[in-house]
Amino acid sequence: MTGSVKRITIIRRRSGWFDVDLRRAWEHRDLLLLFAQRDIKVRHKQTLLGPGWLVLQPLVWTTVFTATISGVAGVSTANQPAPLFYLSGLIVWSYFSQVIFATSQVFIDNEHLFSKVYFPRIIVPLSSLISTAVALLIQFVVLLVFLVAFRWMGKTDGISWRIVAFPLVVLHLAAFSLAIGLILGASTAKYRDLGFMTPFLVQVSIFVTPVLYPFSAIPEQYRMVASLANPLVAIVEGSRWCLLGDSMLTPGQLLASLLTTSAALAGGVLLYQRVERTVMDTI
Repeated sequence: MTGSVKRITIIRRRSGWFDVDLRRAWEHRDLLLLFAQRDIKVRHKQTLLGPGWLVLQPLVWTTVFTATISGVAGVSTANQPAPLFYLSGLIVWSYFSQVIFATSQVFIDNEHLFSKVYFPRIIVPLSSLISTAVALLIQFVVLLVFLVAFRWMGKTDGISWRIVAFPLVVLHLAAFSLAIGLILGASTAKYRDLGFMTPFLVQVSIFVTPVLYPFSAIPEQYRMVASLANPLVAIVEGSRWCLLGDSMLTPGQLLASLLTTSAALAGGVLLYQRVERTVMDTI
């Protein structure tokens, strides 16, 4: 006589800064996809254009920047057509800003869920990487259309082999975005003032990152410091190298950006895991 085998899940309280259970998060990967689908549906629910906003927003900003910053102010676009220059930087910065907004309020927005159901809390911010990647993919396709159009007009070399490295740039971008989002999410849960500061910090980030101006505009002696202090500098420049060609980014500056991203991601995960153990008692 054979009996059915019952699976028992034991939930233990974790202690210590370095007690991170990523294995359990992987076991809940189906839930990760469900949260990502939820984010996509909620974001475009009851909108007339739906996903069309993902195309319209960067195009509008690209038009505004081309007309004002490049046309009126005469800021250099590194010998690249202004629409391509701005759009290649905007899709990177847009992904970063959307992840930050989605993760900086993660405990507050999901209080009703976290207080009732157990699952690895890290899944919610991870899902924002996937849902936001859909927007990045759509905007990337739009940029490819622009590249083909400008190649047809003889103003660029078109799509080159460098584009195969773009997924690596996106991986770097996702890691840094998640790192800052986790740090802000954990901090905002205890200090609500940061919730008011987050939009301001995101807006400032576009000016301290070479989105509206070329990397070459940063004095050479400060480029290493800029890459180390703000990994988005190297990420945006790497994106333009993949899509447009020439770049003044050195391997050392890229390595500095990767080191900062790795340190921020490790610190963000540890801080997030530490805060999520007790935050429901105080939120």
